[in-house]
Amino acid sequence: MWGPIIPELGGLLQDVPIIERTTVNAWDDHKVCEAIEKTGRKKLIMTGITTDVCLAFPAITAVGKGYDVYAVIDASGAFIVKQGELGVMRMVQAGVKVVGYSNVAVEILKDNASPLAFDVYSGIDMPFANLVYGLNQYFSKK
Repeated sequence: MWGPIIPELGGLLQDVPIIERTTVNAWDDHKVCEAIEKTGRKKLIMTGITTDVCLAFPAITAVGKGYDVYAVIDASGAFIVKQGELGVMRMVQAGVKVVGYSNVAVEILKDNASPLAFDVYSGIDMPFANLVYGLNQYFSKK
């Protein structure tokens, strides 16, 4: 109902089923809840078309159900700045951790000497990707 998947995202997630839904709060759709519960994970990384609704509603609901939620603010939008700000404030008050996209990528990576570091930093267009590549080459020879 909410439109087609972004082609680049669909290309990366070819093996992940798309859940068609009509609910405003994704958490109100039993198919979404079942898919999340089936993973067995308690930490969730979330984003949404709009920060104050598409992201805030399910993020707050998930925290209330015992999940540790990381809301990626700069991967979400808002129709006006104030709506985005209010959505962030509401999530913080509810215990959602607000982060930026690069924070998530770097935290998952964990180690700049990882063979994936250059690809990760290049993929998120970080200006020091070449420095990380050089460090990786240096440490991989030790």
